[in-house]
Amino acid sequence: MPTDPQRFHSELKEWSRWKHAILREYLKAMAAILRSRELIYYVDGFAGQGKYAHDKADGSALLAARHAKDLSFSGRSYALRCINVEHDAETFRKLQSSTAKYEQWVENFYGNFGENLPAILDRIGEQPTLFFLDPFGLKGLEWDTLLPIFERENITELLIRFDGVAARRHTGRDTSHHPTFNAILGVESSEYWQGFLSDCGRTSQDKQKCLLESYVKRLRKYLPLIATIPIRRSDDHVQYYLIFATRDLKGIKAMNDVMYKIEDLRDRTLDEERLKRNEPKQKDMFARSSQITLENDLLDLKNYVLEEMQGGDSHSREDLRAKIALLDDNLGRYSRSHFTAVLGGSPRGVQLPNEFQNLRSVIEIHNNRSPGDDKAIISLK
Repeated sequence: MPTDPQRFHSELKEWSRWKHAILREYLKAMAAILRSRELIYYVDGFAGQGKYAHDKADGSALLAARHAKDLSFSGRSYALRCINVEHDAETFRKLQSSTAKYEQWVENFYGNFGENLPAILDRIGEQPTLFFLDPFGLKGLEWDTLLPIFERENITELLIRFDGVAARRHTGRDTSHHPTFNAILGVESSEYWQGFLSDCGRTSQDKQKCLLESYVKRLRKYLPLIATIPIRRSDDHVQYYLIFATRDLKGIKAMNDVMYKIEDLRDRTLDEERLKRNEPKQKDMFARSSQITLENDLLDLKNYVLEEMQGGDSHSREDLRAKIALLDDNLGRYSRSHFTAVLGGSPRGVQLPNEFQNLRSVIEIHNNRSPGDDKAIISLK
């Protein structure tokens, strides 16, 4: 991994395109969900220079700034404001230049994220805020630094890059590195994360996932609804993870819809990189045109729905979608149309398998809504 920020910001990697697509689409979704709040903030803790040097692709700071500008000219009743932080002097100068024409919607802070955080928290006040924390490695994600964000009582959501390779580097045999990872987790003893590794698989990827879970378990005490998103290279190796954390099921549902929407973009991006290397395309993991895969997905979803409703309580379709997205590896697996089909509706543009039997005979919808309406209240008969 490069340590020179100028090298890091020279070219947008194919896995970063997917990460930025997630950020861009979720920022749009979050702003729409919170449209009654008038003002929403986006905070980029490790913003970079705004635009990549060689291919001129937009970085995260510019993606957010463009959306803030678009909202202001759309006539919407709510606004988005962006705060960026960058610690490298030359990179900050370029960030200032690339965001200059968005100064009405953007404010840039020079220095370390932790040093600027008190001023940022004062600036955003009680407004809903999405924090995007995407540093080199793990430096800058120390628990004590981020704790004021985790403890924030107002609407707070986070997208955090978790570098599993860096985590492994700081949890190896050389115990002199252990305090670095302990600081990320906010624990005094290495015994906490060593307990996760003791029940882990043997591969490096297994151990990275266990260290990720050790972080997620700590974070859940503050933001209980968490989804982890693997960001993969073109060879399907996990480059790092994005942790999405929120307190609201609406956020999980929105992120699920975002992930479903951009899976095709990810597949195309990966295939482009493979073709450049004269490698065969990957198999379509989701094969949405395949009736066999569709039937299997619908059968699995039926089981998830029945399992969630076994307690006898009523659920809104909206909450049901979010809760199932948090189970196993379901984030982005099931669309609105999947749920409509399983609950007994007729989703547009989906040819259902001939033998498929929905749940309409065993569920009850209580509020005169259709099976395709997220406001529908559903229970078992």
